[in-house]
Amino acid sequence: MDIFRYIVRFLYRIRWYLAILPMISLVVAWFMTRNMERQYDTNTTIYTGMITGYNIEGGTGTAGGNAQTNINNLMLIITTDNTIHEVSLRLFARCMMYGNEKKDNNYISAEHFRALNASVPAEVKALINRNNETATYTNLKAYEKPSRDNFIFSLTNYHPYFGLNNITSRLKVTQFSKSDIINIGYSANDAGIAYNTLDILNEVFARQYQQIRYGETNNVIKYFEREVARLYRMLCDAEDDLIAYNIQNRIINYGEQTKVIAGLDGTQQTSDNDLLMNYTVTKAMIDYLERQLGDRTKKLTNNKSFTDKVKDISRIQSRISNLRLMSSEGGSNNAEAQQELANAQEELKRTTDEVKNLTRTLQADANSTEQGVRANTMINKWLEQVLLAEETKARLSAQDIMRQNIDRQFLFFAPIGATLGRKDRHIGFVESNYMEMLKALNAARLRQRNLQMTTATLRVLNPPLFPLNALPTNRMMILLGAYLLTFLMTAVYFFLIELLDRTLRDRMRSERITKIPVLGCYPKESSLRYRRYNKTIGDMSLRQLSKALLPHFKTGQQNVLNLISTDSANGKSYLAQELENYWISIGLQVRRLTYDEDFLADDSKFIMSTSIKDLCPDILPDEIAIIEYPNLNDHSIPSSLLNMGTVNLMVTRANRTWKDIDQKALKEVQSQLDDQNTLFMYLTESSRYAVEEFVGQLPPYTRFSNFVYRISQLGLTATENSHAS
Repeated sequence: MDIFRYIVRFLYRIRWYLAILPMISLVVAWFMTRNMERQYDTNTTIYTGMITGYNIEGGTGTAGGNAQTNINNLMLIITTDNTIHEVSLRLFARCMMYGNEKKDNNYISAEHFRALNASVPAEVKALINRNNETATYTNLKAYEKPSRDNFIFSLTNYHPYFGLNNITSRLKVTQFSKSDIINIGYSANDAGIAYNTLDILNEVFARQYQQIRYGETNNVIKYFEREVARLYRMLCDAEDDLIAYNIQNRIINYGEQTKVIAGLDGTQQTSDNDLLMNYTVTKAMIDYLERQLGDRTKKLTNNKSFTDKVKDISRIQSRISNLRLMSSEGGSNNAEAQQELANAQEELKRTTDEVKNLTRTLQADANSTEQGVRANTMINKWLEQVLLAEETKARLSAQDIMRQNIDRQFLFFAPIGATLGRKDRHIGFVESNYMEMLKALNAARLRQRNLQMTTATLRVLNPPLFPLNALPTNRMMILLGAYLLTFLMTAVYFFLIELLDRTLRDRMRSERITKIPVLGCYPKESSLRYRRYNKTIGDMSLRQLSKALLPHFKTGQQNVLNLISTDSANGKSYLAQELENYWISIGLQVRRLTYDEDFLADDSKFIMSTSIKDLCPDILPDEIAIIEYPNLNDHSIPSSLLNMGTVNLMVTRANRTWKDIDQKALKEVQSQLDDQNTLFMYLTESSRYAVEEFVGQLPPYTRFSNFVYRISQLGLTATENSHAS
């Protein structure tokens, strides 16, 4: 409780500091924040569709993969330096194009534009194309160089509106509860700057996201398109080469053609065998008949006309066989071939008849009719066999031509088969590669389409709005913070002084520092407000001291009050004189002894004294002796005199510092005293609140002073009492 009361008194003592210094701080803060810039806040809401959107590739969300990772990537793209850099340059271009020095507009306020326009050099102003924002951006980007002397480079690094770090620090990108929607907020001290920053950002980050998301896909698609075109050309060239090769070699259907040739070869083999067999049989029959006929056949064979006719027949037979072969192979003109064949057959028939007539004529001289009939019959058979043999020979001759033709066909088609196989394999290889590349191209285009759909889902649900009203400022918090901080710092400052200060000041501090009890306090004289109450307050303090001392005095013995101090000017003489006068006024017998007047501090009589009689031989037993001793820092006091005292009172000023030498002197005095003797402290030059702790409330007794005193005594619910003046 004493600690609490001490704290209350401590705060009351520094009340003017706690009232004035925070108020001064409040006024200074108000003055400094009177032109505090207002902040304008705007935001935009973007729907991404990355979690719940349709994905033609399958998977979760329109972007595929991990939806939350895709949204995080999008949020990072918004705040990357590349995105913010483009926003910065476009915002600067827009402000320079549409800013007005005399009137606020939706791009930048007139005040801020005047400051901006004044800082932009002429060479940069020349880059501003007031009709084309994109051209202005291109010019600024081309002008920018990483150099301190480059205005645009410095602008994007340090300007409060166009600096990359400044934009990023004021940009807030958040996701709404793990949904498809993200919110982008931005604040600035210029409404136009805040609005246009987000307006430009919505356009830039969507384009940046689009380039990043399917820029590589476009490159892949271009690669596949080049490969598909190349393979298609190779496939067309290979097919054209095959067609040209087929045309060159008259190949319509290699398999069917070779099958026909193989069939012709088989038929040719069978026909050759049949003709050879027939020729052998015919030759044997001719030999048999020639043996039977004897010289008759020799006459015929030796006849030139006969042999010529036979040769003609053989020639005609060969011609007929060739015509039939040509007809079977599909000649160029079938009607002419048929007509020529018919003519040849008619000529063959006529020549054959001529041979038969010639034979009959040559055999007309037969010896007898019977022999003639028989010979004619055999000659006719021989002639038939000869004609058949000639026909067979002619057909065999034609067969040889056919065989040569078939052999040539075999030699012609044999390498064509291998070449066609190689060309077909080459075409198949190119075609398979072409189909794989076409499949990969389609997959890449599907991916590109899906990514285009992803970018298309980045829809601005809530476009940024031009902020008409500024955000509430924290000026009140600043003022309150300045007041409270100053109040706290003032209190802490004086509290630290209170802890470290060794000024005695009041009872509690004095007892804490000196470790001896305080018997009372005597006030210092007031020179202003309470000057007329000095005598009253002094009398109240003197009566309190008398009331505290008298209970220690006893009748029937010598009562001694020892007044000691560590140094001079502590008020011992004044206090002794006032006590003497007061006690005499109430009828007590008092004898006051003062050093250097009644005894000498350096006199051996004082140093060696053992009782008060040594100092004042004529003192009466019923008199109260008030002895004022010399300063302890300069002289010593005999232990017998100290122990003789009824009360030992250490008198010192309350407004002085209790030094180490004072504490040392106090300990020496305490060591000289017996256990039954008590040493007290008495404070002079004390403040009002220190005196009130011993004498009660001091005048004047106004309503306010009564309230303050009641609160200091923790009389929170007490009823106020009036005091007589």
